[in-house]
Amino acid sequence: MKSLVKKLANTDLGILIRNSINFKPVYYKHHENKFPGSVSDAFLWRTDNGYRTKFKFSDILNLFYKIDDSWVEFHFYSKTNKLIKIEKKNNLLLSNEFEINSKYLDNLEDYGTFYIFHYSKNKTKITNEDIISNRCYLGYSQNNNLYTFVHGNTFAKFSNINSKSEVLTNIVKTSFLKNQTYTIQKYFEGFDKNELFFSNPTNKLIKFSIDRRNYKLKPNNTLKLETASPIVSINSNCMFFRPIIFSYKGKYMDVHHA
Repeated sequence: MKSLVKKLANTDLGILIRNSINFKPVYYKHHENKFPGSVSDAFLWRTDNGYRTKFKFSDILNLFYKIDDSWVEFHFYSKTNKLIKIEKKNNLLLSNEFEINSKYLDNLEDYGTFYIFHYSKNKTKITNEDIISNRCYLGYSQNNNLYTFVHGNTFAKFSNINSKSEVLTNIVKTSFLKNQTYTIQKYFEGFDKNELFFSNPTNKLIKFSIDRRNYKLKPNNTLKLETASPIVSINSNCMFFRPIIFSYKGKYMDVHHA
């Protein structure tokens, strides 16, 4: 009986109930499928308002597993979760980078998310228990100024390293209620403008409030908000919901995660 209760408590519904009543809440849960997984953050790209985005990533499978024939796939989505393009990159170096500008995205001047997945046909050096995550670095440049860099923000999707199977999500868990409060450790007063970019890392509807305003963020969507509050607290039904922040002061811009 005890083992049955434990098993039920760790199902998706059981975790949702636990998170809703704050009983041993679960913030993250990786897949239980028996395959080697490649986990990606929901990386923010910007081509709006004169922005370019630079992405730096490592060939993790070569670096740690000595697999030299691996490749990666990038999946680009709009802010409303519409697939823009999928690009495969072969012949990787240990350290790689490329730039995302409006021309790269068919002259689109906007923002959205993208994901990186590592693949290999080698089934001898990777076990079914292995999970890799390329947290990577993103650089943002506005009007050709120097890039400001920030690393990955939160886990979002994963795929099987050895096969191009379905891309799965819901690593970050949710609650029925807006019972999660996240206060950003920054004092925002004194900046000319502060932009908060929220990306939904799940296929669930996220409800949240900030500055006494209520919002709904559809599955895998991205939303930009501005705030003038000196202290920002986010109430949501997501167990780990933190934005990417752009702060402006005169000619200077800084970007970081909350």
